[in-house]
Amino acid sequence: MSNKLKKVLFIIDTLQGSGAERSLVEIARNFEEYIPIFVHVYKGDMLKNDLEKSGIKVYSLNINKKYGFKEATQALTTIYKEEKPSLIHSTLFKSDIIARRMKKKFPEIPLMGSFVNNTYTPQRYQNQNLINKAKLWLAYQMDKQSARKVDFYISNSETIKKAEGGALGVPESKIEVIYRGRDLSKYEGFIDEEQKNSKKASLGLKTDNILLNVSRLIERKAQLDIINALPAVLEKYPDAILLIAGHGEYHKILENRAKALNIANHVKLLGRRLDVAELLELSRVFVYPSYAEGLPGALIEAMMAQKLIIASNIGENLECVDESSALIFQKGEVGELSNKIVYALGNFSSLRHYGENARKLAQAKFQIQTIAQKYEELYEEVINRGSSK
Repeated sequence: MSNKLKKVLFIIDTLQGSGAERSLVEIARNFEEYIPIFVHVYKGDMLKNDLEKSGIKVYSLNINKKYGFKEATQALTTIYKEEKPSLIHSTLFKSDIIARRMKKKFPEIPLMGSFVNNTYTPQRYQNQNLINKAKLWLAYQMDKQSARKVDFYISNSETIKKAEGGALGVPESKIEVIYRGRDLSKYEGFIDEEQKNSKKASLGLKTDNILLNVSRLIERKAQLDIINALPAVLEKYPDAILLIAGHGEYHKILENRAKALNIANHVKLLGRRLDVAELLELSRVFVYPSYAEGLPGALIEAMMAQKLIIASNIGENLECVDESSALIFQKGEVGELSNKIVYALGNFSSLRHYGENARKLAQAKFQIQTIAQKYEELYEEVINRGSSK
């Protein structure tokens, strides 16, 4: 990497392992024409070691405030002057706002933004008190007013391009859709039967009827729907177990709901995991009932692992899978979800072609090397466009 001249400076809230963070790290590790440098603004550096092992420099600001925009701006000014990046790429709301403040100081450096979530949906305002609704509205106004400072955006799906671009008033001509990518080789049956049994034993599993969900534990990921669907599944398959890998504010809500339904011994909340590929190997069915997404990296991983997938019919999911590669159900329809799970477990052997088709789709659309190349090509285009002004 040392002989490369152009640098891209990534600014992101944390490196703690959420979908957006993991995707960006994987993409950057596959660059060939640019030197990636990461700055994470707040505490949380689970992925830092992976980056540094790949020879990628990481700056940890570790700002101990909810926002700390002033402190971040001061620290980044020093980093900008030292690294002299050719382009800045920010991801997630707080880092976006910080990067746009920096654009005033360094207007000559192209600024790239990311659309990774369907942020301003009406659902976000549901079940919020008046104070939280006001905070969301103020954040939206801050986002919208400062969005014009960004030179170009990468959206991780067509659905998000339309939703976020429309909400923030960003012209479609300033947004390029590049899907998230994953390394296909990591999902190729890399553990044998003995290792699989050992992993099952470590998790206290004695059944093959394992359902898996991988997501942050937040309302829109809809893990509550899977738990509510599980009693009907257990009537047919009393040994079924649901594994949920992820962390978030809904942990206690999910735990309490499983207890209320008397199915707590059939639900395992695993927290944040670094062994998702192994969990996919163990699972029989991957369940993804989200109400809203960016582009779901966990779903792409399940596709690459050739899993039998049950997914909600939101646009973001349907940019990944279709009726030939997954069992699709109407989002929020718990009864239909129960039926799909029962059908999947009862006909598992005859439904293997869904997983095979899913892997072929993932191979065609989401190979990490192709995605990284598209990023670099877009960076080059944006930089050249800026230099010709």
